Amino acid sequence: MSFQPKASRAVQLWIAVVVGVLAVLFFEMQGSRHMNTYNFVVTTDSDDIGAEVIVDKQKIGAVSKSTADGPGGGVFMGYLPRGKHTVEVHKEGYKPYTREFDMLQEQYLGVDLQAQSN
Repeated sequence: MSFQPKASRAVQLWIAVVVGVLAVLFFEMQGSRHMNTYNFVVTTDSDDIGAEVIVDKQKIGAVSKSTADGPGGGVFMGYLPRGKHTVEVHKEGYKPYTREFDMLQEQYLGVDLQAQSN
């Protein structure tokens, strides 16, 4: 009787491990893809700081003081998925701003809220 060693499956196991790790990394990156990416920016005058930014009837944030060098003003930065959206910017004592657009890659809105007349 002769002894026949089993064929090694080490290479197949290592390939399976590498493919599994790459798949996990891929899906993790897809889930957090927009976490630090901004594709939607609203800029305003400094009078408009504090205005609510509402997208598709959901408040997603507020205009805050710009930290950029230069004349200042207000800014809101966020992420929106592709597709049609309705954006509203509201602040008490000002007429609301509304705009509809189709988000393709990036959208920059320059908003100048007008004071309501009494």
